[in-house]
Amino acid sequence: MGLLLNRFKHLDKDRYNKHVDLIHQNTGKSKLFIKLDIIFNTLTRGSGYTDYFRGDYINLSSKEKDTFVTIKSFRKIIDYLNKEEYVIAFNDKILFNKLFNKYINRDYIDLRTTSFEEFCTFIKDKKNVFAKNPHGEGGYQVEKIEVSEYDALKLYNKLMKKEFYLVEEEIIQSRELDEINPNAVNCFRVMTLLKDGNVYIVGNALRVNQGNDGVIGSSHDLYFSFDEDGYIDSNVIDDYGNIYDEHPLTHKKFNEVHIKDVKKAFDMCKEAALVVPEVRLIGWDIGFTEKGPVMIEGNEYPGFGLVQHFKLKNSRTGFKKVLFDILKDEVKNIK
Repeated sequence: MGLLLNRFKHLDKDRYNKHVDLIHQNTGKSKLFIKLDIIFNTLTRGSGYTDYFRGDYINLSSKEKDTFVTIKSFRKIIDYLNKEEYVIAFNDKILFNKLFNKYINRDYIDLRTTSFEEFCTFIKDKKNVFAKNPHGEGGYQVEKIEVSEYDALKLYNKLMKKEFYLVEEEIIQSRELDEINPNAVNCFRVMTLLKDGNVYIVGNALRVNQGNDGVIGSSHDLYFSFDEDGYIDSNVIDDYGNIYDEHPLTHKKFNEVHIKDVKKAFDMCKEAALVVPEVRLIGWDIGFTEKGPVMIEGNEYPGFGLVQHFKLKNSRTGFKKVLFDILKDEVKNIK
């Protein structure tokens, strides 16, 4: 309950009201009724207002709602599946790169352990690099740097001051992704679940910026899922459930999109999921290059919103059922 109360305390009122307005427009229900129903579901199910909206709770039966994870129930699932003493492998991006170096497929340095001279050698002849806070979340502590715009010492001091200790070679994404949006590395989220030595793909979604920001997550994104043959098998939606036939910036038609290496990305994630088997539910972020998929990072607390939005596949069944159908006998241990 403390987590939920804290979420309400820091409520994004504009975003909350926009969700309420959309539910009102779509259902004709009064805004007061919707707000009271959100509170009721928060108290009885531990859901947030985004859970309520993405799950289309206002149109679901109690039994259907039971198939959805919420802020409260997902925390319990994560606490059971992902052992706390091992999640540091995913919380520290530099440690992650070392453990999963086989799948990173790009150069990087750790400013905590390298000298200024080594930094200069690393950035020499590079047009762009990406600098990250090793403990940052999302795209908010990532910076794309055009090397020629900086004096090397000033850049080094800037990164050290900001604690952007991880500096990576730029990922040059594939032509297929550039056709959708060339301004950022459009990130493919693949979620895996490990059960009795077997790895299952339990969800995927490609996130692409609508605008020209250089980092995913810094603007309103679009997302959609793929089958293993590389074709879109869902609607293309934004956070508010609007459906798109083409990208608003490049006008790329989504029914023409084909990413040839999706199966390779799935296979990579299934193999990587065995490296730290004590962390069983992982959200992998993958980039696609002309040479194949590369791993960007792994998340031990993967957001479920991308795979649980009812508009994605017009589904009335949530992510909890997907997980529990695989876990079977273990479900009783999640308390």
